[in-house]
Amino acid sequence: MHSTASDGALSPTDLLQFAAERGLKEIALTDHDTFAGLDEASLAAEQLGIRLIKGMEFSCTWLGVTIHLVALWPQGVTSEAHALAEEQRKARWQRAARIIEKLARASVHLQLDDVLRYSGGREPGRPHFAEALVSAGYVDNHSQAFRKWLGAGKIGDVKNHWMDMAEAVERLKAAGAFVSLAHPQHYKLTRTKRNRLISSFAEAGGQGLEVVSGQQDLQQTLSLVKLMEAAGLVASWGSDFHASGPGCPAPGSYAALPAACVPLSERFNLQEKP
Repeated sequence: MHSTASDGALSPTDLLQFAAERGLKEIALTDHDTFAGLDEASLAAEQLGIRLIKGMEFSCTWLGVTIHLVALWPQGVTSEAHALAEEQRKARWQRAARIIEKLARASVHLQLDDVLRYSGGREPGRPHFAEALVSAGYVDNHSQAFRKWLGAGKIGDVKNHWMDMAEAVERLKAAGAFVSLAHPQHYKLTRTKRNRLISSFAEAGGQGLEVVSGQQDLQQTLSLVKLMEAAGLVASWGSDFHASGPGCPAPGSYAALPAACVPLSERFNLQEKP
């Protein structure tokens, strides 16, 4: 799940409150490349009686494609993990400058301040650029911003500041993380290449595969479970919640979970109370 610490619509406190209203008892806050929302989320979780698993959705690349890893620290975030987050923070600022530069070459002129208005002054992501493009009148809506300028393969899809996936897995594990490959169905890959991605992730030392991401059909889930088992990975799942809307299921709106999914509180033998 994501909060305003990255590209979510709700503050960490409001997100935890929303999760509690939905009946959730255990969640992971995994903002993109940052731990900035975790302190606030921890306070809210304690007040609401929710188990909060601390994490980060970590950006990296594989064969030129941007890949996301869900890194979780169920026993607590380490100093090494904070150092990695600082590297990602710097990379995001470099990426933002590069996106502005590349858009300008296409006569799309944005200033960094135009984008920071939507990121709350934090490192901006592509959704914040989409907001700025809509506001400046270059596109009519977010979907058009991604189709024309920011989506995969478009001029604003800048990846070259992320580390390679194999290095990312190695360093995250060395920092104490449990590392899962996020939403494998969401990357624009052929079936063969997606299978290769999963194999490469496992060979690099990856531990989990997200077999359910938000709402998906049962056949997709069963297919991913087979790939997970063949690669020797364990199952993870999540809503990937950013904001309420038809394209983003609310927390707790999962597809049917296969028996292979074991809650992290059980997998890591966490205590009953947060």
